[in-house]
Amino acid sequence: MAEPGKGQPEGLDKQKMKQILVPALAIAAVVILVTLVFVVSGGAGAKKMPFDNSNGSVDDSGLKELTTGVKYRDLKVGVGEECPRGAEVKMHYTGWIPDGTVFDSSKEGKVNPQPVTFKLAGLIAGWQEGIPGMKPGGIRKLVISPEKGYGKQANGKIPANSLLIFEVELIESKPAPEPPRARRSPAPTDLSKLSDGTEPGADDPGLVPLGDSGLKYRDIKVGDGAACPQGAHVVMDYTGWLTTGGTYFDSSWKPGSDGPLDMALGELIEGWKKGVPGMKVGGIRKLVIPPALAYGEKAQRGIPANSTLVFEIELLGTK
Repeated sequence: MAEPGKGQPEGLDKQKMKQILVPALAIAAVVILVTLVFVVSGGAGAKKMPFDNSNGSVDDSGLKELTTGVKYRDLKVGVGEECPRGAEVKMHYTGWIPDGTVFDSSKEGKVNPQPVTFKLAGLIAGWQEGIPGMKPGGIRKLVISPEKGYGKQANGKIPANSLLIFEVELIESKPAPEPPRARRSPAPTDLSKLSDGTEPGADDPGLVPLGDSGLKYRDIKVGDGAACPQGAHVVMDYTGWLTTGGTYFDSSWKPGSDGPLDMALGELIEGWKKGVPGMKVGGIRKLVIPPALAYGEKAQRGIPANSTLVFEIELLGTK
């Protein structure tokens, strides 16, 4: 039997404990509920941007709409020519879904990560629309709607109907090659002159030096297509003359010719390697090539040693 006076304090202690514990448990339940909501909403797992540790969530006030379903924020603006639509791109990238799960990366978990090369035309619409306009060295955050990503189809770690978040770093881009243009019609018949009526060996004050090696050029017609990059595979019509006499030594227009030249620039003389890049498809250019950038001291069929050559080239396309 308990002693009088000890039961009362024990009862009071239990009552006080209830008064303390019940509110504490209620607060804990609220905290747990809020945490669960935060996790379900993606807040707890939201990834920071690898480049600068900035906001990597879809709820980013710095995002701007680029096209319908594609938003972006430039973390770093690059320098140089803007990436054109449909280009071939070399880049690093990391992609994740809103809960922070990384589903693919060219960098994460790799000891010596190397950039990857893609043709934009073969990628999801969000990349086709979100990367053009970037400059080499630029880093961009992209948030892509399911419609511009993988839509209703699950893909590896990516659930169906997922928003996609990317950090993309553009290393370089190359314009997509254009299908060859149709040749001039009717074909030129007077191959003793350039298409503008001038003679190959005539004085030409319009010639512009291209570098310091003696190579000169004049654009007879500026094309309206993509610019030819260094080392491209080219499709072009041409006629070549010595600087004296006006007689051509070779032409893709001559009777019995196989048609336009279809070769890589790397297989051609230095004057073409240096003189063709920068031309736009559809353009016609006159090149005056010194011996050192042509055949030098070695005579060729119809070309004496140490000859300066004049070419008219028409860029029909690149590959």
